[in-house]
Amino acid sequence: EWLKIKNYRAFWVFSLLYLASIFFINYIGWNVQQQAFEKAPQAQQLLGNPYAFPRVWQTVGWMSSWLLYLPGMLMIMLMTNEFNFKTHRQNVIDGLSRNQFITVKMVLVLLMGIIITLINFVTGLSFGFITSSTYSTEGMEFIGYIFLQSVAYIFFALMLAVLFRRSGLAIIVFILFGLIFEWLITATLTFQLNLAPYSYFLPLQTSDVLIPLPFGKNVIYKDAPSALSLVIAILLYLSAYLFFTRKKFVTDDL
Repeated sequence: EWLKIKNYRAFWVFSLLYLASIFFINYIGWNVQQQAFEKAPQAQQLLGNPYAFPRVWQTVGWMSSWLLYLPGMLMIMLMTNEFNFKTHRQNVIDGLSRNQFITVKMVLVLLMGIIITLINFVTGLSFGFITSSTYSTEGMEFIGYIFLQSVAYIFFALMLAVLFRRSGLAIIVFILFGLIFEWLITATLTFQLNLAPYSYFLPLQTSDVLIPLPFGKNVIYKDAPSALSLVIAILLYLSAYLFFTRKKFVTDDL
């Protein structure tokens, strides 16, 4: 896998831009917050400081979550390139089993999730120390939630790539489902049919609800389920993604 991506310039450029954007999107949020507090000091008393310890972990996780479509798209491109250039077929001919091939992709997803989590951790530390006079480990469970959310999005993207085998179609479905259809379904079930908290257990919503906006949670996620139930739901979805992706790749024609 390393031989495939080490000279893939688009992969490295896209990856570095994404990782840098985690810091910059939070810098924008922090800068807007600072300006707002300067103009209206009472806002800080009312809302608190989202970039101070311990809330910084949640704030950084929520801000960064909007960027998760980028590594998802990257995973789709990596996987569909295998189909487009028939490299998956060549790997199997050379002696790699189908199970081994798809397992390598799954390990790559986990590595991507770890790197994303580490960058979020460093970003949280940076803004926390800039904004706060003391350090706190309270709220660090959100670091674990960031990892779960990252792998949930990227594994979902990998599944779509294996299902459609075309990058354009898989990316369109990935973005439309996550940014439009799932939000519309959740809003309808929650506010029109009053089916909260069950409405929050859709595939990507489970991880989104796990890292809510640092303020206004009760308005946006009315009657949100417990963190434990959301974590269990995410793990179940991950198991389904893994099973379906492996099954589809192993049984399909090369």
